[in-house]
Amino acid sequence: MTRKGSLSGRLFRTMLLIGIINAAITMVATELIYEDIEETSLTIGLADERAYFEERIAGDEVASWSSALLTAFFVPEGEENVELPHMFRGRPVPYAAEVDLEDETYLLSIAPTESVPGVLYLAQDISILENREDWFQEVGFVVFVVGMLAISLIIARLGSTRIIRPLQNLSSQIRKIQPDSSFKRIPAHYADEELNEIARVLNDLLKALDTYVRREKALVSLASHELRTPIAVISGALDVIDQRSPADPTNRKTLDRIRQATDKMQADVDALLKLAHRASGHDKADVVDLEVCARRVVTELENSAPQYVGRVKQAVTRHPATIEADQTLVHMLMRNLVQNALRHTQGLVYIGIEDDRLSISDAGEGLPSHVRARLDGNNDEQSVPADGLGLFIVRLICERLKWRLHVSHSGNKGTNIQIVFHQESTDPSAQAEQE
Repeated sequence: MTRKGSLSGRLFRTMLLIGIINAAITMVATELIYEDIEETSLTIGLADERAYFEERIAGDEVASWSSALLTAFFVPEGEENVELPHMFRGRPVPYAAEVDLEDETYLLSIAPTESVPGVLYLAQDISILENREDWFQEVGFVVFVVGMLAISLIIARLGSTRIIRPLQNLSSQIRKIQPDSSFKRIPAHYADEELNEIARVLNDLLKALDTYVRREKALVSLASHELRTPIAVISGALDVIDQRSPADPTNRKTLDRIRQATDKMQADVDALLKLAHRASGHDKADVVDLEVCARRVVTELENSAPQYVGRVKQAVTRHPATIEADQTLVHMLMRNLVQNALRHTQGLVYIGIEDDRLSISDAGEGLPSHVRARLDGNNDEQSVPADGLGLFIVRLICERLKWRLHVSHSGNKGTNIQIVFHQESTDPSAQAEQE
């Protein structure tokens, strides 16, 4: 599985990279500008100095001028045994360059003169400037780079945070939307038009979803009436037949089966309609005795199928075995789990009622992998499965009651399904490691 990075991290790295590139460009530009300054000093600055000293050459005698940073030396044509200053010795004519001599650096310009035949030597001392350049390259460069990186880091962090914060606010607003009530709209008051557009699109979607849910809720209410009416008619007809007291035992047995099927249908309809309605914080919980509920489930299943008689064993370690929940949903959950176990094994089925959980165990061949993934919540498929409603309804009931359904093991030696009553108090991974 590919690990996904965060948008804020990518923005931070991008802005930091831009800062580093800017620092590098600044360093290169500074070096080029410095070299250009040296070139300008050599070609323009010394050219002006040369013109100045040529005007002061008088006669054909050797002449020299010097200041703190500038040295000028004139040698007339024909003079050969002239002792030149050390920076000019051994240089060709003409000559123009930067020269390093031990701890001194000079800009040299050597060229013939026009007014009086000869050679004019010019040397500008740039040692101080070079020392500053060396210091900058050795120390200042490091300080500059560190400072630029620090500034880039701060700007990148502040910039990415400022860009991401509105997205985080939008995400927080979306997270507050709960499907158990009317969908609240997202305030579209962001400073960025793009985020306002996202909020408007989401609000349009929420409006459509709200309309759809209201329509489905109305359909469920209508179905509730339509389904309950024929069941009530069947129950009433059975009551009338009971009053006639049919003497034939075969008819009595048939009527009993019809009544059991009708009662089961009524319970299923009530549970399914309860699941179809969205939960609310005002739902009233019943005090359910799990031990009594288990006995009723066993009796119901044994009466509906003779092959189930004597195959369900019950063990209770929780005293009292009561819990606050919806009576109808708990009954349906337990019946579906026990009935599924009875159908898929010929051996015994065990109901365990413990302090914080209900367990159903059998000695069958285990659950198919896709069914186990569905029960453990590792399958994102929310549609009704093609292989039956039983375990799918069990998962829906657990989600409604906020219980955790956990398949502790399932294989050739059987299956153990546990319903943990308090989901927030149990860590699935820790529970799996303990088992």
